[in-house]
Amino acid sequence: MAKIIGMVLAGGRVDELLVLTAKRPKSALPMWGMYRIIDFVLSNMMRAGVDVVGVLSQYRPHSLNTHLLNGEPWDYVGRSRALRVLSPFKGAEDSDWYKGTADALYQNLAFIERYAPERVVVASADHVYAMDYRPMLQQHAASGADLTIAFKRVPREEAHLYGTAVLDASRRVTVYQEKVSRPEGDLASLTVYVFNTGCLVERLKQNARDGQTFQIYSEIIPGMIEEKARVFGWVFDGYWQYARTLDTYYATNMDILNDGAPDLSAWGVRTNTHPETLGDPTPALFRPTARVTSSLVCCDTVVEGAVDRSIISPGVVIERGAIVRDSVVMHRCRIAGGAVVDRAILDKDVRVGREARIGCGEAVPNRQHPHTLSSGVTVIGKGARIPEGLRMGRGCIVYPDMREANFARTEIASGSVVST
Repeated sequence: MAKIIGMVLAGGRVDELLVLTAKRPKSALPMWGMYRIIDFVLSNMMRAGVDVVGVLSQYRPHSLNTHLLNGEPWDYVGRSRALRVLSPFKGAEDSDWYKGTADALYQNLAFIERYAPERVVVASADHVYAMDYRPMLQQHAASGADLTIAFKRVPREEAHLYGTAVLDASRRVTVYQEKVSRPEGDLASLTVYVFNTGCLVERLKQNARDGQTFQIYSEIIPGMIEEKARVFGWVFDGYWQYARTLDTYYATNMDILNDGAPDLSAWGVRTNTHPETLGDPTPALFRPTARVTSSLVCCDTVVEGAVDRSIISPGVVIERGAIVRDSVVMHRCRIAGGAVVDRAILDKDVRVGREARIGCGEAVPNRQHPHTLSSGVTVIGKGARIPEGLRMGRGCIVYPDMREANFARTEIASGSVVST
């Protein structure tokens, strides 16, 4: 049986991502043109030699399940290797859904116990990073830990956004605090845990009886610290992004264009390249009128216009005279001639009409959602149709599947929301 199995937490919708997670969980959200966010944790598991992985899926799972393709893109096929999607099964009501991360694992104890592993790696699917889990696993075994948590040092002014810890000289966790206003430490939890299986099973059963939040981070970890269990930290110093808000999702995408960007070749990220999910993998085509600078352009695109500092996913068409600047354009979007897209995120299958202008005027926070969108980026939901000649300001949000009739005016003021 497997000595180590992985459990990937992939089921949640992140409210701050608004229109981008209206039809998919965050784990299925595109990143850097051709990847999905879940690709990073699955590639980490694959490289670390974790042969069996359970993916805990819940919210609108169709897009995610289609992408996973039974684990084949990450070599999870064969007698000793497996990837299984684990959905809630206790009942048919919303109240029977996973109540939290601890409850999700508890509902799947049979899956864990079936493989009788010595250790379980539990990791979130909504972070962007490349990590070799093997040194962490080696430290876990050498220290005799019940639980080892991966941390990364963050600026003091940002520490309140995360679960944070203080470690002693032996790397044992002496303090753990979950998103407090003035944390004692500046080591942020990356939501990557290594549990001894016996400890995990015992704690999950206890939490199922006595828990209130049913979360690993707010109940199981603090309980173990309080009871002086052997909880240790492993400090990671590589690139890592959480990308929880619309602003940070945009910034993480744009990181790939900056100096010192992650080396994707070295990362060795795997993804599903099946034509039905990624687009026919024909080469990108640049017409004589195309002008492309400092951009990432994926396969199966046609560029006739100008692209500057942007990320262009497969299947995109940018017609002659169109300009795309400082933007993230997802699969199969079409930007008509004369249109301008400036500092925007276009979800899949968006159509921008001729001479339309997205992103003009002064950058302002979105009026309804300033907590997640304050940088002036405009976000267009999946399948929306932007009318010809429309002028849209900055910091706007357009909900999925909006049609020309939903745009009552020819000019949309900065900070607006367009919905039904």
